[in-house]
Amino acid sequence: MVLNLSQPFLRDFLKIIQKDFPLDSRPFLKIAQKLKITEEEVLRLLEELTKQKYLRQISAIFNPSFFGHSSALFAFKVLEKNLLKAIEIINAHPGITHNYLRNHPYNLWFTLVVLPGQKILEVASKLFLLSEAEDFLYLPVIKTFKISTVLEVETENFEIKEDLTEGVSNFTFTEEDIKLVKVLQEPLPLVKTPFASLSQACGLSEKKIFSWLKGMDQLKALRRFGALLNHKYLGYTKNIMVLWEVPEEKTYEIGKKLSQENFITHCYERKTYPHWKYNLYTMCHFKTEEEKKIISVLAKKFKIENYLMLETLKEFKKERLKLFYET
Repeated sequence: MVLNLSQPFLRDFLKIIQKDFPLDSRPFLKIAQKLKITEEEVLRLLEELTKQKYLRQISAIFNPSFFGHSSALFAFKVLEKNLLKAIEIINAHPGITHNYLRNHPYNLWFTLVVLPGQKILEVASKLFLLSEAEDFLYLPVIKTFKISTVLEVETENFEIKEDLTEGVSNFTFTEEDIKLVKVLQEPLPLVKTPFASLSQACGLSEKKIFSWLKGMDQLKALRRFGALLNHKYLGYTKNIMVLWEVPEEKTYEIGKKLSQENFITHCYERKTYPHWKYNLYTMCHFKTEEEKKIISVLAKKFKIENYLMLETLKEFKKERLKLFYET
């Protein structure tokens, strides 16, 4: 099957599975009824999207901090002779969700998430020593301006905003909560009654699963339930993290304005150091080299003299975090 992503039908389909995925015993039937096709056609299309690597998975996307997990961005400075060893050590940790080689002396950039009760700097320090890195930057989030998925399918843009709440510190999660998180963060089976399979896996009724998801959504523990697409296979091959040095009094104003750009999927204020004064971080996705010129245009617009464009030279790890992972 040849998929033409410019077709209005397919654009509508992608919107539904990301933004409006039905929490129902027969979710694919509900989607079929919206699109006036059959349930079997929906399943075949999802299988083809998966086969062609457009679709990563359909699942719950949780807020890690709500369930007691801590996370931060780290940058390691690793010599060429130690690079392979460092990559192997970092990637082996189950709390590493992303690990990229970027064009800077701080060349390995990764996100680390640690379990409830663990101290993130202690875990990172062990990785630092084992990898024989020269130096590292600890770059936790101070403020989140934007977390979203932005897709451009031919001439249409649309954005899916995920909730920015960092979590509720006094929430006490139970063993049942943990069991549900572990099951629902896995890819949803592409069968007619997928939640029946999950019900069997966790020993709870479908009604209980839907009720729990609704409650987690209200508590801001659930960012969304839906599809995760692969930007690279949709044509976004130029992925750049831009670091901006912005005067403290203008951080909020500029952070909000940068967040309005469709090509920016993530925008954060992060920790600074005397030797590292970049405080705004934006993840930018482009299809061509020409599109990257907009970065310098924005720098002039906001009168930002010092900024750094870090291109992704190689992707070593990119996967969904599994909360309550095994160490």
